[in-house]
Amino acid sequence: KENAVIEFLKNWVSSDNPHPHEQDDNLVEAVSALLLEAAMIDGQIDSAEIEQTKHAICSFFDISEAQATQTIQKLSEDAGHKHEFHSLTKQIRESCDYEERIYILSMLWQIVLADDEIDQLESNLMRRLSGLLFVSDVDSGKAKQQARTRLA
Repeated sequence: KENAVIEFLKNWVSSDNPHPHEQDDNLVEAVSALLLEAAMIDGQIDSAEIEQTKHAICSFFDISEAQATQTIQKLSEDAGHKHEFHSLTKQIRESCDYEERIYILSMLWQIVLADDEIDQLESNLMRRLSGLLFVSDVDSGKAKQQARTRLA
């Protein structure tokens, strides 16, 4: 049994994607809401950011593109209601382990870095989300670097 655990950890650490998280609609919505918030923080959201968000959701949760599109549309319709970061990040903290939270932060960085520039609002948002997800500054920096590598 111990060897199986060690093998699992080796495979998990060496893979770029985490194993898909158990699908939980509330968690899918919480992560999606943060990704959309990161995409919209600079005042505009373009189709590339929507596609990036959709791809991130599909790969992390192992859901279909149709499900991801449906979630994004639902959240976009609720766009008038500002999402409350504390409740979203609390839900993520309670459902995801530290490595998964780092990966979520990396997905957020990927959205922010998609246009190749980080403005003040985006920088502040990422610092705030990193703190709310209880991810260290060092690991946030690593997540940012992983995002840059994936975008390259």
